[in-house]
Amino acid sequence: MIQKKQEKKINPKVKQVIGLLGVGTFLAASLVFPGLPITAKFIIDEYKDSQRKKELGKWKRFNLWRLRATLKRLYQEKIVEVKIDKDQEPMVVLTTKGKTRYLKSRFKEMITQKPPRWDGKWRLVIYDIADLKKTSQQAFRQTLKELKFLRLQNSVYLYPYPCADEIEFLRQFYGIGEEVLILTVAKLENEEAYKKYFGL
Repeated sequence: MIQKKQEKKINPKVKQVIGLLGVGTFLAASLVFPGLPITAKFIIDEYKDSQRKKELGKWKRFNLWRLRATLKRLYQEKIVEVKIDKDQEPMVVLTTKGKTRYLKSRFKEMITQKPPRWDGKWRLVIYDIADLKKTSQQAFRQTLKELKFLRLQNSVYLYPYPCADEIEFLRQFYGIGEEVLILTVAKLENEEAYKKYFGL
């Protein structure tokens, strides 16, 4: 009988772990934190069970001991936490701090893909986020600042390149939907100062 060659396990990098959790890949807490009490319901519909097995397969390529060590460190740093989902399944998820770290990494990759030439138009990002979402509001504003969007007023930021996909990414990530608008304009007052800021 021909034995199937065992796939060599790889050591997970922090960026890989945060990246998988950032896109919502399911990770049962009992797999990496075996000391947890079992509180899960074991009756899960067939589709969901199949989907979860598929997602768990993405974790199985990692060396389990190394994965546990990495997640333990991220847990201590408050990057990940264990939450009980609606099926009473303990799962590993990103904390707000972890989501912000993932977002910054992902968004920087998106935003650095600038076109070779400026099209002469300005993008105004305007938001009016309810006080109930104050944490999301602060995180959204901080992200824009760190990515060098220029603040014109309290809730108005300026950027010279197309960024609709990136802002939509932020909307979905922070759950702020229609509270954020993008306006594309051809002309602004004090344009020369803005060009200098963006190096245009």
